[in-house]
Order: sequence, then structure tokens, then C-alpha cells
Amino acid sequence: MVNEEKIKIMTGIALDESKRYKEEIAEAGYFKGDYIRSHVTSAIWNITIAYFLVIVLIVLYRADYILVNITKLSYPMLIGAGLGFYFLFCLITGLLSTYYYSVKYNENMIILKEYNHKLKQLKEFYSEAREETKDDTTTGI
Repeated sequence: MVNEEKIKIMTGIALDESKRYKEEIAEAGYFKGDYIRSHVTSAIWNITIAYFLVIVLIVLYRADYILVNITKLSYPMLIGAGLGFYFLFCLITGLLSTYYYSVKYNENMIILKEYNHKLKQLKEFYSEAREETKDDTTTGI
């Protein structure tokens, strides 16, 4: 006999796994610190690549000025300013991404509690079905 409640729970679980919470379920195995650290590291790595690409573009754009004034430029000051801005961007990116991914992790845990609750309900249905089939007077699998 088909139990409609069981079908609803199974459909909800299937939708969660395939569409709604696919990414959250895949990231469920992380501890909070590991989750935040991996995403902050990724964000800082991305900002590093972007920063140095922007520096290269600036140098290429101003190449005529740099080549004309190659002996007059203060390279220690330019390098210091460039590194200073880089570390400032990394600090801001690290703080913002730490906050963002901390909030996101907490939201994911709420979603996963609902998902695990549905799995627990399904497990209870299966355990009830096994208890019903243990009776010697009924036939079952």
C-alpha cells in the first residue's frame, strides 16, 4: 500500500538533493572554521590575481610615461604604495568574506537541519514498515 505522507517526504528530499539545496548538501561535511577558512583563502587568492592584473594594465596604459621618466621615478615609494594597497585590499576582503561566509554557514546549517529532519521522518517510516512485517501472520518482504 502506498503511503501518501511517505511519498511527500521522499519527493521533498529528492527536490532538496537535486535542485533547492544541492550546494548546501555538498558542503555539509565542513566544520565552521574549515568552511570559512577555505572560502576566505579563495577570496584572497582571487583578489590577489585581480590586483596584479590591474597593476599590469596600469603599467601598460602608462608605459609611455614610465619609459620617458624611467630614471626619475621613485621605485621604493611605488612598490611600497602598491604593497600597502594590496595588503589593505586583502584585509578588507578577508574581513568581509569572513563575515559573509560565517552568516552563510549558519544559514546552511538551518537548511541542513530541515533536510536531516526529513531524512529522519523517512527513516521512521521505514522502521515502522519493518515492524509491521515482523508479524508472523502477515506476509511481507
